[in-house]
Amino acid sequence: MLTKQNRILAALDKHQMRETNLHPQATLENPNPTTHFDFIAWQTTQEEALYRSTKFTGWKGRKYDSSKRSDFFDCHRLIRFRRNQLLLRDCILKQLGTELTKVGKQFDAKFQVKITATEQLPSIQQLNDLDRRLSDEDASFSEVIEFCYEA
Repeated sequence: MLTKQNRILAALDKHQMRETNLHPQATLENPNPTTHFDFIAWQTTQEEALYRSTKFTGWKGRKYDSSKRSDFFDCHRLIRFRRNQLLLRDCILKQLGTELTKVGKQFDAKFQVKITATEQLPSIQQLNDLDRRLSDEDASFSEVIEFCYEA
């Protein structure tokens, strides 16, 4: 998922400022050349490609802000991004426990380590509940932002 996203983002970065190359060059005969290139359509296409490529991870894009985005859209994407962070955290903890168990088994065959997140850390279940409540309009935007950034 991340490899696919990064490949698309690399292509977007490569062509980010290509529209500047589409201006016709001014000459002595034509000091004010006109262009029929639709720069707004170009920017809209770039935005759509960015959001489609980051849809599954929920990443909102680097150095990017648009007035076209709604607060609901931002909060929904923030929840999705936070969910991916929590999934990554849980996978890292599980893998760490597995590797420590392998090392410990060299000294004692019954050795086992299991590492899990504490109850004080946010869980995916809490995030799913918050996402459902946001969809049902029972959670405020400030509640979503506080949960995702403060937790």
